[in-house]
Amino acid sequence: MAAAAAPTLSVCIPSWNTRALLADCLRSLEADVAAGLCEVLVVDDASSDGSAAMVAADFPQIRLIALPANLGFVGATNLALRNACGRYLVLLNSDTRVHAGALAALADFMASQPRAGVVGPRLESASGTLQLSCGRTPGLAAEIINKLLLHKLLPFHRFGRWDHAGARCVGWVTGACLVVRRQVAEQVGYLDPGIFMFYEDLEWCLRIQRAGWQIWYCPAGVVTHLGGQSTRQDFGRMLVISQRSQYYLFGRHFGRGTLHLLRLLTVIEAALRSVIWGSVSVVVARRRGEARQRAAAYVQILRRTLIDRSYWDSAAGPGSGALHVER
Repeated sequence: MAAAAAPTLSVCIPSWNTRALLADCLRSLEADVAAGLCEVLVVDDASSDGSAAMVAADFPQIRLIALPANLGFVGATNLALRNACGRYLVLLNSDTRVHAGALAALADFMASQPRAGVVGPRLESASGTLQLSCGRTPGLAAEIINKLLLHKLLPFHRFGRWDHAGARCVGWVTGACLVVRRQVAEQVGYLDPGIFMFYEDLEWCLRIQRAGWQIWYCPAGVVTHLGGQSTRQDFGRMLVISQRSQYYLFGRHFGRGTLHLLRLLTVIEAALRSVIWGSVSVVVARRRGEARQRAAAYVQILRRTLIDRSYWDSAAGPGSGALHVER
């Protein structure tokens, strides 16, 4: 008997404690699965909310990998990528809803652009408004804007003044939903396991660009992204992890001089944000809990940036990749 043809797309979904959201995401993919366009792999990252049991019971056609311990976003995603069979590999967050025809449009775009290594769709919020999901190639210039809190005044560095109505070659697209050629993934490797979560998509796009491939944004595919549903469960800790991942990215790709400049900028940013959020916790009662967590996180980022080399230097030796975050 002839072997079944490989699907065009392999949709790889890491999930941690997002049971209801994951169910909605999988329902949005059912027509594509039934049509044979894609296979779907869910890696449950040791959830405690019954997500794995829900997938097994309600979506038996889905390939489920239930982990006994949490590997983090990158570890779970790479496990799905290694087990995928499709010509194109799709990274998809569990807090998304894929609109009808979106994946087919992205696959068609990749087929029409032989130099495209990655393509990302138009992301929309639940209300249908545009989410900025792509940007220029990461580097120190963009971080000067971000760290000095100028990003609202100078949105052009993330294409904030572009209407996103047409396809465009960009520096990166977000891993909330992106499509990569299998050939490209095999050439440059999967997501960097040195990153627990955050910045893994930018780092991957940077490697792919440097290997000679293009990164594209294509609005023909539309995906609703609710945004940050897992990370909101512990967003103070996530802020600290995110900054550590950014240090890893800069240390790997931009050299130690640039890394130290990033540290200086981060000290300024963390000091500013800790004061801002500390003030919010005093004067805005309805945001007091959130503001206190954010202020505490930025105080921790400031302290660790100044005195904890294992936090900002991935070459510091054993323990440099540890992601322990004080409560």
